[in-house]
Amino acid sequence: MPLDWIWKAILIVAFGSVLLRLAGRTSVNKLTITDVLLMLVIGPLLIRPVENKNIWTTFGTAIVLVLTVTLFRSLLMRSERMRSLWNGKPFPVIVNGKPESDAMASLKLSDETLDAQLRAAGIYERTQVEYAAFEGSGKLTVKLKPQFAPATKQDVEQLKHTIMEEMKKQRPYSST
Repeated sequence: MPLDWIWKAILIVAFGSVLLRLAGRTSVNKLTITDVLLMLVIGPLLIRPVENKNIWTTFGTAIVLVLTVTLFRSLLMRSERMRSLWNGKPFPVIVNGKPESDAMASLKLSDETLDAQLRAAGIYERTQVEYAAFEGSGKLTVKLKPQFAPATKQDVEQLKHTIMEEMKKQRPYSST
């Protein structure tokens, strides 16, 4: 019984790991559509040598796939127009605390799903939201109304300065 499948399996794992590492992305939750497509195509392709297909043709095809994806990513990085066409533009779902019902309908987004997304971002009232949009990646980005936004370092420094000025006004200088 031929045992060539053993060295093929080892070579496939090693080669596949190198290819996927070269292709980029280490976290599944950061995969783009192109990355997912690459993974879906490379997976079955890399198993072909075990089915007695030519291992070198398989590896050559995998290399062409990764190079194509790399070239495609490079084009997306360089061209804002291509990036906009491929990734899409942000889709506003809340403006001034009010849901955009047309946008939600076209995204097939229920009120419950939107509220769940907001809660995941630590927001429990839509009225606190100035603007919320689904990005081309599918991630919800939210801008809170100024009165609900967390204080920045600049806000804290300004408050500290104001308090110090008020304290100086209230305490007359003592002459000693």
